[in-house]
Amino acid sequence: PSMVAAAATGAGALAPAAELHGALVAYDGDAQLKARIESALRVLEDAFRVFGGDAVYASFNGGKDACVILHLLRAARHAHAVKSSNREKPKCIYFDASDDFGEVRTFVRDTCEALSDELAVEPVAPDVGYVDGLKKLVSDAKPRALAFVLGTRQGDPNCGDQKPFEPSSEWMPAFMRVNPILDWSYGDVWSFLRTFDLPYCSLYDEGYTSLGSVSSTKRNPALLSNEEYKPAFMLEDWSLERAGRVEKPKKKAAVVP
Repeated sequence: PSMVAAAATGAGALAPAAELHGALVAYDGDAQLKARIESALRVLEDAFRVFGGDAVYASFNGGKDACVILHLLRAARHAHAVKSSNREKPKCIYFDASDDFGEVRTFVRDTCEALSDELAVEPVAPDVGYVDGLKKLVSDAKPRALAFVLGTRQGDPNCGDQKPFEPSSEWMPAFMRVNPILDWSYGDVWSFLRTFDLPYCSLYDEGYTSLGSVSSTKRNPALLSNEEYKPAFMLEDWSLERAGRVEKPKKKAAVVP
């Protein structure tokens, strides 16, 4: 786990899932964050109960929302194992894209390696697109239905009116989208990561608030102060979360699973 600290800020060593779950359940601070955590854990435990541990997948891209769901997933898996004696590992997939920041790629690989005792890590071949990667996973799993845990939040591009459990779009292979943090705000995300001392990519301390490819991501101008950039958690106007993202020329409609 110490490797995670090299490309991350937050925790140097990740606490075991049992310890994390205990801390989440015992949390008695901010009432809104407490309610968010309890709701997210219920959604994830339902996913384990219905689909089975080995059919629950998390897609980890190293972003702040992905960090939140990854650690919530670890905690929920522990709770499910205690209740059911089912210790099947959920899957953790990641897409290694050559146009991502080096800091992000290193953070993703190191985080997945650090959690290999708790999660069945399945890297997707380098530069395989998100949609193609999902299609192969679903095809390989047939006839088993899969549940993909996503970090989608209301207000995200293409979120629409999704619910905590939302079937994939008709033009995609059939799987269930699991959205445990739909109602979380930008502030909730940072409160969670910092309250429980969880690691996140170091770029978030350098003025980035929303990470995409190198060509589509800049530091957030709203964090510039006295010629220096403040860290992402200090963003005051949460509606400016994506202010550092560069719009790509529109060649085709955006793809959402």
